[in-house]
Amino acid sequence: MPDTVAHKVEAAVLRHRMISEGDHVIAAVSGGVDSVVLLHALHSFCERWGMKLGAAHLDHGLRGEEGREDAAFVLDFAASLGLPCVAEQADVAAYCRKARCSIEQGAREVRYGFLRRVLADQQADSVATGHTADDQAETVLMRLLRGSGSSGLSAIRPVRDGWIIRPMLDVTAAEIAAYARNHGLSFRVDRTNAAQDVFRNRIRHHLVPLLQREYNPQIVQGLGRLANVARGEAAYLDGVASAFLADHSRLADGKVLHLDLDAWPNAAPAVQRVLIRHLVRAVGGNEERLHYDQVEDARAWIDRGAIGRIHELPDGIRMECRRSELVACQGSFTPFRLDFEVPGRVEVPDTNLSIRIEEGSATGAPAATPRRAVFDADAVPRRWTVRSREPGDRMSPCGLAGHKSLKKLFNEWDVPRLLRNRVPVVTDGSRVLWVAGHRQSNEGMVTGKTRRVMVAELMGRHPG
Repeated sequence: MPDTVAHKVEAAVLRHRMISEGDHVIAAVSGGVDSVVLLHALHSFCERWGMKLGAAHLDHGLRGEEGREDAAFVLDFAASLGLPCVAEQADVAAYCRKARCSIEQGAREVRYGFLRRVLADQQADSVATGHTADDQAETVLMRLLRGSGSSGLSAIRPVRDGWIIRPMLDVTAAEIAAYARNHGLSFRVDRTNAAQDVFRNRIRHHLVPLLQREYNPQIVQGLGRLANVARGEAAYLDGVASAFLADHSRLADGKVLHLDLDAWPNAAPAVQRVLIRHLVRAVGGNEERLHYDQVEDARAWIDRGAIGRIHELPDGIRMECRRSELVACQGSFTPFRLDFEVPGRVEVPDTNLSIRIEEGSATGAPAATPRRAVFDADAVPRRWTVRSREPGDRMSPCGLAGHKSLKKLFNEWDVPRLLRNRVPVVTDGSRVLWVAGHRQSNEGMVTGKTRRVMVAELMGRHPG
């Protein structure tokens, strides 16, 4: 009779197409029984699969000498199987202070950052983690108690991001314990797994046994089935949301999302919830830090459509409603100032934009447009500045009498507040000559006496 764990691991690998013949796989090994069994089980069929196998271990720096002993154990265990192992230490506590997140969340983010780096350094195809059926059940219960939707109830996915694989999600803790006994495997015991101030530990040691004893002996398997069903529903909604964004949004410079607000009401509430998460991910945020209430608040805020108001989400994600679009980005854009000689060309920081200035004859000179300014070359100096807006900026818009503040003009031009620091303002040091992408000033205008012109053009897609 085949070994139950090895059989289930290989079956999961085949069913979810986790590993192909000849792949290089890194097993994440903490030293606990789950990860030790994972490495041992993968090793049992790696030769048959022509698979290259290695291990990776991260000491989170939270358990002092015990953590260092765990690392030594993992290195020795990998060596006993003839496998290479990468081991590092991190300061998770410092990371959590900086990121303002819980130890559990911070440890997870640091750990996966480490594994991603090992994957790249080793030119491996995937990283296998030792998540089990019991871990899956605990995660479902945690998210159920916190009020998660189908995406949250999907819990631990067999394959994530194309490189993280979980071959033991169908294997129970009892089966793992039996495998370790049968193969005489030693392992480390992390005492923090028994700490009752950790939510997951209370689920593991109290709630799951209670449910098994009083309600359903097969609760672990039942919750695993719930996760599978929820995963299918979440995948469907994810596809609908992706199609919606493809049709009704654009991403400028990989940093700013513009979403058509006229289309927003056409999305069902279930899709809108997924869209909020997609939006956060698209502009560089961590959607896993979003709570249900934050998603619902964001939906309600969009529905209210308060023009010019800014709504903030975790990870520094900021959203602004305009007349017909929603603008979202992460953080604030840094002001910039670049001095240069004309004619010439200058790249606008943090954008795909550049400004090119050329000198030529007034005869046949192109007309001015929002993306092109045309000046009398003799009426403007040879040293220009391209910068972001500054307090007190004013200009005399071409064709209009008098001056207006740039703040008032931005309002008239419907430039999102979130993007105003990205708009290139072209000056000659004292006068605003042109707000690139919007309007030229009356300064240095071409007249009938003009012989030479200076033509400034905005190149690239303007985010505002």
